[in-house]
Amino acid sequence: MGRGQKLFLIGLVLLAALIGILVWKNRQPPFLPQDAEHRGFVSAEDCLTCHSAEGVFPRGRNHPLGFDCTRCHGAP
Repeated sequence: MGRGQKLFLIGLVLLAALIGILVWKNRQPPFLPQDAEHRGFVSAEDCLTCHSAEGVFPRGRNHPLGFDCTRCHGAP
């Protein structure tokens, strides 16, 4: 393998690593699903019926403690 090919390969690996880091750092919260269960939700109280600590699908451990769900997750 020539010097030019090695430099190209190193550059390609560095570019792939940079793209991977950027994608990992800039993750966005998912939008609210467009299904029938979520379609009428307009407030955090609607969301927290299922996603409170006692709900059927509680928020994850790393979820911020805010109560403005549609600010991050978008309105349905």
